[in-house]
Parts: sequence; structure tokens; C-alpha cells
Amino acid sequence: MTLVLSQDVVTTWLERFCADVVAAESHLNQLDAAVGDGEHGSNLRQGAVAVRALLRDRKFGDIQEQLMAVAMAIVNTVGGASGALYGTFFLRLSDVGAGRNTLDLAGLTEGLGSALAGIRELGGSAPGDKTLVDAIHPAVTVLESPSTRSAGLVAALDRAATAAEQGRDATAAMVARMGRGSYLGDRSRGHIDAGATSMAMLLRCLHASAEEATS
Repeated sequence: MTLVLSQDVVTTWLERFCADVVAAESHLNQLDAAVGDGEHGSNLRQGAVAVRALLRDRKFGDIQEQLMAVAMAIVNTVGGASGALYGTFFLRLSDVGAGRNTLDLAGLTEGLGSALAGIRELGGSAPGDKTLVDAIHPAVTVLESPSTRSAGLVAALDRAATAAEQGRDATAAMVARMGRGSYLGDRSRGHIDAGATSMAMLLRCLHASAEEATS
């Protein structure tokens, strides 16, 4: 069983997410159109194209360098709040990759916790505000639990991704408190948040890449 993620697996994770973003562009736009400007998918697609090119054309000395480059590519190409939020995600996650070519479960948990904190500091959002925080927060909570820490890398990431997907689905019952959706009040209820959807995709891609590496 693989107990760590190699730098190649991190690359696979990023490439898988980019492919899924491109495939889901229309769906993400439709979700966003219900409470926002309808551009979440299109904005993320621009970042996916840039990250794909980055991964194809550059070599990286360690995971920190790799994820920092991804963060900057996203910030420079993704419009709206998504660029800053996802850029912060990868920038904060990169800290645990300094001088490392592998990440274990403890490192991933620390990095994802830092990413969540960075997103919350930047956007001022909390669980229940109907944002991508509603996907990543339950995922980090699961990863930090003692029972998950003892489950092994792949099983832990599966539990985290499942928690993120449940958090995504729970946003349908929420009233938006952040962004354009907040102006709709109760009319924002009944719609799954686009940002929570893309974050759940990112975490499921992480699990799928780790699982593939063990097969």
C-alpha cells in the first residue's frame, strides 16, 4: 500500500482535476448562474489550461515549487474570486512540500488545514455561508479525526472526498451569505453552490489519484 504521494502522483492529481474542470465547464456555469454570474466553470477552465501547460513544460525541484507555480498560474489566469481562492489554496498547501518530493497523510492533512484557513481568512467565509468552504471544511474535519488518521492514506482521502461531496450537496439547503448570491436572500436556497462543487471535484481527484497509484 502506498503510504505517501510522490511528486508524480501530485502531477496526476492536478492533471486529473484540470481534465474534470474542462469537462464540467458548462455544468459549473449553470450552477453558478443560479446565484452568481454564471462564469465559475469558464473561469476555472482558463486556469486549467494554464496549469496543464505549466505541468507539461516545467520541471520542479520539490512539491512546494510545483504547487507555488500552480498557485501563480491560477491567480494570473482565473477571473473573479475563484482565482484568489484557489490560488490561496495551492499556495498554502505548498508550504508542507518544502524540500519534499513526497507527502504523507499527516503532511496532506496539515496542508489542507492551512489551505482552509487561508481561504477563510481571504474570503471571510464560514461553514454554512454556501461557499467552497462548505466542501473543504468537512473534508479537513474528517482528516483530522483520530479514526481517519489510522485508516491509511487512500481510505482517509476517500472519506475526506465523501465528506466534501456531502458538504457540497448540503449547500442546496443553505441561504448564500457571501458574494452575489447573498443579494438573493432566500431565493438562493435550492441551488448547489458552484464553488463547493469544484472543491469537491478537486478532493475526489486527489483520492482517485492516490488510489490509482496503489493499483
